[in-house]
Amino acid sequence: MIDHKDFMHGAALVAIADSEKFTALNRASVKYGHYVVNHDRHLFIKYNDGKGPGDYFFTFSTEDKKRIVSEPAPLVFAVLVCGNEVVTGIARDELSQLIPLATAASSTIRVAAHQGRQLRISGPKGQLPLISRGSFPARILA
Repeated sequence: MIDHKDFMHGAALVAIADSEKFTALNRASVKYGHYVVNHDRHLFIKYNDGKGPGDYFFTFSTEDKKRIVSEPAPLVFAVLVCGNEVVTGIARDELSQLIPLATAASSTIRVAAHQGRQLRISGPKGQLPLISRGSFPARILA
């Protein structure tokens, strides 16, 4: 039987594999959802399988934050699968503008994916500029 989380992660991975800029995909660690794309981009995939359109919440645990911060590669992204609505990716430095990556407590961000509108991503530390719904995977492969 195919696990639900595989379907959710597959939504992001297929979009990446279909891109002209895609060359390689590898598992990066024992952490489920941690991949290396094109030999230099570390992806940490998270999903929320809520029904859209609407708000999707993603919690980054202490362990999630430790892995993201400790990854020495300069190109590190959180890839957020918002149910069957949209997939987006944000760079580690953008994530640090939303949540305190250095603290031990879990932190949650919100992706507002309202129909016909750009994505609004916010967290306890602030909000990112609006992100186009169609910017994935180009945002992480640029």
